[in-house]
Amino acid sequence: MNLSTGRGRTAGVVGMGRSGAAAARLLASRGYSVVGFDSSLAARGTEHISRTAFGSFSDDDLKGLSVLVLSPGVPVSAAISMRASELGVSVTGEVELAWMNTTADVLAVTGSNGKTTTVEWLSHVIRSSAMGIEAVAAGNMGYPFSDAILDNPRCPVFVVELSSYQLETTESLKASSAVILNLTPDHLARHGTMENYGAAKARVFLNQGEGDTAILNFDDPLLEKYRNMSGGAQMFFSLAGEVYPGAWMNSSGMLMYRDEFRREEVIHCTELSLPGRHNIANALAVICMAASYGIPAEKLVTGLKDFSGVSHRIEPLGEAKGLVWFNDSKSTNVDSLKVALESFDEKVILIAGGREKNSDYSVLNELIAKKVKALVLFGSGAESLSAQWKGTVETLIVNNLEEAVEKSQTLAEHGDTILLSPGCASFDQYTDFEERGDHFKKLVQALR
Repeated sequence: MNLSTGRGRTAGVVGMGRSGAAAARLLASRGYSVVGFDSSLAARGTEHISRTAFGSFSDDDLKGLSVLVLSPGVPVSAAISMRASELGVSVTGEVELAWMNTTADVLAVTGSNGKTTTVEWLSHVIRSSAMGIEAVAAGNMGYPFSDAILDNPRCPVFVVELSSYQLETTESLKASSAVILNLTPDHLARHGTMENYGAAKARVFLNQGEGDTAILNFDDPLLEKYRNMSGGAQMFFSLAGEVYPGAWMNSSGMLMYRDEFRREEVIHCTELSLPGRHNIANALAVICMAASYGIPAEKLVTGLKDFSGVSHRIEPLGEAKGLVWFNDSKSTNVDSLKVALESFDEKVILIAGGREKNSDYSVLNELIAKKVKALVLFGSGAESLSAQWKGTVETLIVNNLEEAVEKSQTLAEHGDTILLSPGCASFDQYTDFEERGDHFKKLVQALR
């Protein structure tokens, strides 16, 4: 499929959100006339859309299209995608579209948790390595790949966060280095089974060959089946013990790296800029990715030490009303909530809730009893979470985040920590976790 030039041709984009707008911008820059599709009558087109079809669609809307680009939220099984294929229209995704329009290297990161932190950390480490390599973080972390390649036409390498939704529509994408950080139940409403979900994640290794590297978390038993499936080299990272080739933490807390040429110390875990065992694992993944891209271990230390972290991921908001506040709005599933709670030594007032996922939240009962002083639950999943966590700690149910911030203060004593870590999707009350986190930050700021 050649999409390099669109002069005299028409393309369709399904979904008028951030990714759809970026795809439309890229297609328009290549000379395409772009038709925008969205099931919502309230959706808005962009400046790069020449015509819109909101609500239902007809065959006449699809006929004459050279390609139909799906936003990540639109599954390939959607009626518009299936009908376009029946009419002979090529169907692809926004990430695939971007890949076909760049010659830069791609370092790809996927997994259930830790993707955004790893992507941002890796790009920071590369830029801080004093090797003169400019790296840009893009993808699912909020900066669409299509926008990134247009904004940075001479960038030699993009560090791209890829969700399972995005990977479903990749066909020719080839990552110079790719990692699966972990695999825990998530997005099962779309994928149906963990096997399907894992298979979508494993597409990150698609098309890899000689000179490319596939990296896996050696400690995750669910990832064992994906070993040796890449056509490139293989590398591992582990918190449990030495791996070869790859990176691990030894019994003294030193992060180590070993390949066929060397075995060396990189940095002690206490020197990392981000706290928590999960961030040690993220740092090990960063070491593997950077090393596979040819950056020596000694060049990684500065970036591992001074990375400032990611918005909405256990983000410190400082003190207000004598309380310490943290924004972890990016916590959208059971495992990310578990990671957040394990990051605190003291007990917290936990604000959780939103659109509940098809998961067993009761697995956190013991941790909540140990780490949480009181629960404030909001959103459509509040009642279900309350039932699953019954008997753990004092619990209040409220309607929304405003009430949650207000009520959490009544449960707290001076110096307590209040943590927003929803453990649920945001779509019952917000367009995404970023909007939810930004709202929380504004509410906390108003307390000062």
